[in-house]
Amino acid sequence: MRRVAMELGTGTMSLYRHVASKDDLVTLMVEAAMTDVPLPDSPPRDWRHGLERAAHRDWDLYHRHPWILPRVMVTTRAYFSPALAADSESAFSSFDGLDLEPADAFRYMFMFASYVQGVALTLVSDAEAERQSRTATEEGREAPDRARSPLYEPGAYPRLARAMRAGADPWDLDALFAAGLAGVLDGIAADLARRHTDAAARQGTRPHP
Repeated sequence: MRRVAMELGTGTMSLYRHVASKDDLVTLMVEAAMTDVPLPDSPPRDWRHGLERAAHRDWDLYHRHPWILPRVMVTTRAYFSPALAADSESAFSSFDGLDLEPADAFRYMFMFASYVQGVALTLVSDAEAERQSRTATEEGREAPDRARSPLYEPGAYPRLARAMRAGADPWDLDALFAAGLAGVLDGIAADLARRHTDAAARQGTRPHP
């Protein structure tokens, strides 16, 4: 609230004539940020298409507004805003027609969202590290040098060093995100197929291919 007041050139207490609390301010910020990444205006082709576009929509959101992730999204406590609720409702609509129990839909969504937000935390951390590096340079201080890390000393951690150089030098988080997302969705697809087979076996019928 103090920072907003300073940006507006007014007193902190005067803001409370417009918003009742910091939580109300954050809610307004979330609503404004979500307008940058509008919801799809058509239903998904299938569950996988629905989750893919939900994942890339959120990934775009974290690129544009990294502050929203640690403050609002990564928590087991329900944080309500109309825009976030609509976002989740849209993602859950991916499961329409699968005849899932609500608890199973939640389990799949938790696994999916945990992956998206987990990789996004790396994105946000990287953006903050770059900001600190720029600040250090502007202030005449020496920024950390990854090349001098003990990780890259000859023979110190050969397997880790080889893997890091091959897959993360330089980091391409967008490509890594897309590859990992495909693996998560493959896992959901395999579990859905298993459930279909088990259900058919219980009914004494063979599943359709």
